[in-house]
Amino acid sequence: MVGLVRAAAYSPGADRPGPARAAADEDLFTLAATALERVLPDPVPSGAPIPIDLVGDFDPAFDWAFPVLLGTPVALHREVGGPAGLRRALERAEPAGGPAHLVVLAELPSRRTGPTAVAKAEDGAVAFLLGDGGTAIAGQLPPPAEGTSSGLPEARAVRRALGEAAPSARWIGDWEPGSERQIDVGAPPAETRFAVSEGAYVSRPRYLENLPSRWRFEAEECPFCGTTTFPARGRCRGCGSREGLRSRRLPRDDALVVAATVIGPGGQPTEFDPQVTAQGGYGVVLAELAPGQRVTLQVTDAEPGRVRIGDRVDTRLRRLYATEGEWRYGRKAVPRATESRRGPS
Repeated sequence: MVGLVRAAAYSPGADRPGPARAAADEDLFTLAATALERVLPDPVPSGAPIPIDLVGDFDPAFDWAFPVLLGTPVALHREVGGPAGLRRALERAEPAGGPAHLVVLAELPSRRTGPTAVAKAEDGAVAFLLGDGGTAIAGQLPPPAEGTSSGLPEARAVRRALGEAAPSARWIGDWEPGSERQIDVGAPPAETRFAVSEGAYVSRPRYLENLPSRWRFEAEECPFCGTTTFPARGRCRGCGSREGLRSRRLPRDDALVVAATVIGPGGQPTEFDPQVTAQGGYGVVLAELAPGQRVTLQVTDAEPGRVRIGDRVDTRLRRLYATEGEWRYGRKAVPRATESRRGPS
């Protein structure tokens, strides 16, 4: 039977009352990315393209990013945002059949301006995984939500309606309204042109080439000496072999902080000048993803200095800096999430 297998919700921040508001380094793509990573296994099985219904105002310029994020081909379909769009996507996905079909909704009402702005609506994203062996949705969806243009209340209504009828489904993440943390998001850093780069900038071709390691923490394992090379570089750092290297995905969560510092104003690479101007200094950690495999990460969703040596951190895809007419994205460290917010292993 084709139906609901799992569902995940993401609200920016956690553990503080108040409406959820995206941080300055978040946007529709990063909200959706977090929800998708929570609902899917890691790594995602490769094969035929996975159908994904994008519900909301997703920029077509990001179409290339979803297969890179998941590490597998995808087939994208767009649906208007709000309750009606979410309902149509779910109803269309169920009879489609196959091992996997994704419906992801992301909303950023806090970034709207003018007469369409919704002051009290929440930012956030939800992702539904439908596939063979799931619980049927047909006949279980609640009546359409009234008096709201947001799809998030509709998603919560779906959960309430299917919670009893779908014991096989897993409900992951931030589903309860009012349980989210409101953080000081600051002003989104504006794009700037850099006369001189001081350490962070890479060309777009090199940036795209390194995204499997930057976004998915993909390493290479040598079949001859057993060395794991991270970031992947097409050559074993142990014996130098280029033959037979096997891709290996390192854990993206529960990393151990082995070093930590705070970059104060004036100490940042020029690419981060807008961020520091808007928000002040930021934390940086050296985190061990697996024994011997370490990565340097900027800290987000935490005051500078809060994350210390010995702490555990998760990672999330976030904006890094703006250059060449676009945002560059990479993983950042966030304080360790509670068990209820973790996706499937």
